[in-house]
Amino acid sequence: MNDVNINYMVGDKEFYTPLSEIRDGVPLAPAAMPGAWSCTRWDVWALWQEPGVTHIVEDGWKVHVSARPDRLQEVLDTVAGVCVEQTIPFKHLSTQRFFDLVHHKFASRSQSGKVVAAYPPDIPAARRLMERLREELADEQGPAVLTDRPFQGSKTVFYRYGAYIPRPRVNADGTRTLLVRDGTGRLVPDLRASSFRLPDAITDPFAAPRTARESASGAGSAAKAPDTTEFFNGFAIKNSVRYTNAGGTYRGVETATGRRVFVKEARPHNGIGDGDLIAAEQVRREWRILTDLHGLAPGLAPQPLSYFRVCDHDYLVMEHVEGIVLSNWLALNHPLLSIDTTESDFAAYYERCERIIGALESQLEHLHGHGYAFVDVSPGNVLVGPDDSVRLVDFGAAHRIGDDGFIRTGTHGFAAPEQLIGDDVTVCDRYGACAMSLFLLAPLNQVAEKHPGALAHLHHDLSERAPVPPALWERATRFHAVDEGCEPTPEQVSADPAGRLRILREQIADALIAVARVEQPGRVFPTIPQGFETNTVCLAYGTAGVVHALRRAGRELPSGLLDRLRRDALDDGAGLGPGLYVGTAGAAAVLAESGLPDEARILLDKADSHPLAGECATLFGGAAGVAMAHLVVYGRTGDEYHVERALALAESLPADEALTPALGKDDATGLLHGRCGIALMLQQLAGVTGDDRLLARAVRLLHAELDRAVDPGGSALQFPVSRADKRVMPYLYCGSAGMLFAVSRCLRATADERLAEALPRLKAAAGLTYTIMPGLFQGTSGLAFALADHAALHEDEPARRAALTTARGLFKFAIPHPTGARVLGDQLLRYSAELWSGSAGVLLALDHVLDPRPDVLFTVDALIDGRRKAR
Repeated sequence: MNDVNINYMVGDKEFYTPLSEIRDGVPLAPAAMPGAWSCTRWDVWALWQEPGVTHIVEDGWKVHVSARPDRLQEVLDTVAGVCVEQTIPFKHLSTQRFFDLVHHKFASRSQSGKVVAAYPPDIPAARRLMERLREELADEQGPAVLTDRPFQGSKTVFYRYGAYIPRPRVNADGTRTLLVRDGTGRLVPDLRASSFRLPDAITDPFAAPRTARESASGAGSAAKAPDTTEFFNGFAIKNSVRYTNAGGTYRGVETATGRRVFVKEARPHNGIGDGDLIAAEQVRREWRILTDLHGLAPGLAPQPLSYFRVCDHDYLVMEHVEGIVLSNWLALNHPLLSIDTTESDFAAYYERCERIIGALESQLEHLHGHGYAFVDVSPGNVLVGPDDSVRLVDFGAAHRIGDDGFIRTGTHGFAAPEQLIGDDVTVCDRYGACAMSLFLLAPLNQVAEKHPGALAHLHHDLSERAPVPPALWERATRFHAVDEGCEPTPEQVSADPAGRLRILREQIADALIAVARVEQPGRVFPTIPQGFETNTVCLAYGTAGVVHALRRAGRELPSGLLDRLRRDALDDGAGLGPGLYVGTAGAAAVLAESGLPDEARILLDKADSHPLAGECATLFGGAAGVAMAHLVVYGRTGDEYHVERALALAESLPADEALTPALGKDDATGLLHGRCGIALMLQQLAGVTGDDRLLARAVRLLHAELDRAVDPGGSALQFPVSRADKRVMPYLYCGSAGMLFAVSRCLRATADERLAEALPRLKAAAGLTYTIMPGLFQGTSGLAFALADHAALHEDEPARRAALTTARGLFKFAIPHPTGARVLGDQLLRYSAELWSGSAGVLLALDHVLDPRPDVLFTVDALIDGRRKAR
């Protein structure tokens, strides 16, 4: 379970769900509260206050209290008593389950430790409260609150300056930043980082002078991370690898010898993992296992070098194992991820896979022979050397065979089902090795666990490129009934791809309609974590995107759905950004296409006046997207006002050389966050207005994007995500397919040589037959969509056939359901319905491949073509 999705994966086994919707768990409450005090449930909290008390200020010194898991109730009772005595409003985690989740190994580090939060009205009240709590809780301990500073050395009482009243400011990507007033009265980000920070012109009235020893050791600070200036029992930390709520992992050296080491840190009373073990217990357990194994079979596991404690943090030091994790090895070597690979390339790759899996199985058998099972065999726990040698790392889940207290754990897609394990824990390793074999063929593990029949389609797709060695395939599918429930079969799809895809399209739409909850509060359709972190109305992650896909596919909307979208968009419009994909502009475009132009006008007026329309230039969340929405509404209404607004937005864009700050993070590339999307808007506006200056700028921006191709002379053009993120992407949101979408349109308007030369290489990059996810913007559907879109614009029959071939790959991801067919959303951990990565996007792509029509993705090509013919 990764740290991004933990908050959304514990409430429901089918769909992503926020913690606030969890209703089970043992309630937490003070043992006694005065009858006059009222309690209100809010999010994961229970808020207590005395009626009539109005001294809560907007900003101030929050007091947070932490507690050990086994002392939770006692600490809560003590804090509640003091807060009642001093008439201080406070809140606490409302259930034991929320406590466990907030302190989970993969929970948010910025929220961890906060069991109780109190809101004193001023500095004297805060001081009185903390002094009393420090006395009352003198014998208690708890996890550090990383955002805070401990009060006078307390192990449980912490404080920070922040906003008492939430003031969210929407960002261009749809997320929100909470604000606080600094010492000058300005609203600035209320940072909840993993260290204590103060707004400008705010000083800490509670800080005591720190001794030189405290400054050097970090004592008195909130979990200060080690760095290269500090030494720990003969070891020096060089750099961090990863931080979790349990602590950090680091690379370092043994100072006496220069030997490279790997260090695991355990924060005290925190990082609850499987088996309810806190981080320190997990690290101590791993130390014992590594020590035992090193005595039995040196080299089988990383050599343990030292175990010690500094400032209540436990540290395990072991040898540094050379190699790269298997997931990175796959990304660097898999021929599926390249365009120009041959059958011999696949044969060589499969030979290496068999060598790696054979070495892994040998290591596991060796481990079993010494009485241990590894348990968590997964791509992040296997390192591959330059010679394809294999080493197991991270023995935190390992278990002595035959001992009681087995803790079932593992990584999604690689952990053996409980019913398979029984009394034989070595099954975990055999299952994991087979799952690793499948991963090396194609990372389809999560889908295969829900629908083994998908593997038949995978085998068929792989075999079209090169034969799969039977022994490797047998390893990969040993625990899966591949041929059961495979309907249609790969042969049936090959015989009639369009016909079978039409059936799949209807099955996807049927299941999509079945999950609509038009009358329920909150979201209407299942979404992904990004939806909860932005909004569930918008085009990318919410109702608007699903409505758009269903309408484009010719399906009747569930009763009341369009009115629900209208109400939600108008009611929530003040809290949304302006963007096409995450804000009011996208909702406006969908409402206009649904016959509600007046509502669309209201929403676009809100988008135009939003500050982000002047600060952000992108198609996703800024001015380019708002302008595109205006053109869509113009195409429906003929109201020249919308063309005027689109022109004004285009004219307000920064000059080419000053555009970078108005793009996505770190000078992003791509259709949604980079210059490519702005170029698309300019080309569309030029087509409507006939202004060649706009078209010329669109071409310049596309040239600038081409300048960033990772292999400009290669047979396929691909692009990094940004200046900082060097991952190479072929997708619609960022990469080759998005460039193809924009370049295809520019080439209909101008015969630019450089764009014409790039076009076939963009098509080649979009012709990948496998991606990790199926979605429209970051998966297979988007590649098929872009090829089909280009084919329709340019009457390109080879591209149309390529789109159909790519779309066939969606059978690898389609999971049968009694209501039709579903797909797993972003990260393939839960089902989702949204346009970005879920069923709605797959539906839209399938419909465009099978029955292409103009302007599926909020362009106005039909309008432009009509004007061109009229000239």
